[in-house]
Amino acid sequence: MGIIKLLFGFLFLIFAVAFTYYNLHMTEVKFYNFSLKLPMFIFFFLSVGIGFSIPTAYFLLREKALKKREEKILQLLNFFWRDYLGKAFDLLRKFLLIEEFMPFYIRTKKEFGESLDVQLDLYNKGIAETALAELTFRKDLDEARILLENALGKNQKNQRARKMLRSIYMVLEDYDKAEELQRQILKEIEKERKVEEQRVLASILAEKYSRENEEVILKELWSLPVSKTSGALLSSMVNGGEVFEAAFNLGILPEVIKIMEERNLLQPELLNLIENNYRSAVPDYVLYYVYLKLNMKEKLKELNVTLPELKLVKDKSPELLELVDIWECEECGKEYNKYTSVCRNCLGVNTLKIKRVEEYDNRPL
Repeated sequence: MGIIKLLFGFLFLIFAVAFTYYNLHMTEVKFYNFSLKLPMFIFFFLSVGIGFSIPTAYFLLREKALKKREEKILQLLNFFWRDYLGKAFDLLRKFLLIEEFMPFYIRTKKEFGESLDVQLDLYNKGIAETALAELTFRKDLDEARILLENALGKNQKNQRARKMLRSIYMVLEDYDKAEELQRQILKEIEKERKVEEQRVLASILAEKYSRENEEVILKELWSLPVSKTSGALLSSMVNGGEVFEAAFNLGILPEVIKIMEERNLLQPELLNLIENNYRSAVPDYVLYYVYLKLNMKEKLKELNVTLPELKLVKDKSPELLELVDIWECEECGKEYNKYTSVCRNCLGVNTLKIKRVEEYDNRPL
């Protein structure tokens, strides 16, 4: 490599000497009343030097400014994640015109108990509205909905806003709008997350079918990956055993069975399938609800109910069973006594699961 550089340097030197030799004649440059005579080669090297030096100086200064900004951003993130929010807040004031920093600014204001008022008209990417909606939906779902609709009005490709608004529509049981947004999400979702979002669509369509009973919805449901909600619906139909198998492989069979019990979708023949093929995968406290719903009280004595909340009330009035929080959200830990496809506390979809208790005693394999 050193020899190549030396060779190029030598060739350049030869070119420079030759160019100088053939351009020794004097040349005059005039500008108004000013004139200057110099050899041609000097004018050439001056023009080349100036031509390189001006952009070089510009890019060096620009790089220095970018380096300084990068250091400020790293310092800001360092303060923010180490919880030095006062120092972070001071730095954030210098980035208020950059919308990508607004989520940090808004969250820091919330930590300080300050008003979350933001001049939303200064921004056009919908990021500020989305950040405000994330801090608003638990207190005021309708205000969060308006913020997210405005965010998508500014930028239709805001996937974060789409997902939140879709979940809000699901909470409000507006499944037509939720479906429309979910299909937009699927068009642009990364390949690694596509199956997960297809399961969200399956849950939306299953909820929609339970209200509308349209065959076209059912046909699409059979082609989508199984979710807890769609699994419960499809398992109650012809060839439902195949869906049971898919739910078992996904580890969501207890959830599917409990949803079927809650929505009156269980049939005696399905119970036989559970007892013969999937008994080891279904907790006794889930079967307790199933046997009670099917009026098979003689089988209740065979069960070892280990869920503490259920043990307290199982021998009392049946109405108390309905109050037991057997469901919990995997994302935020919120507990529920009935299944819902979307968690109202964190807006996660398909995140509710049956509470798990270690209870594999006396269970056939």
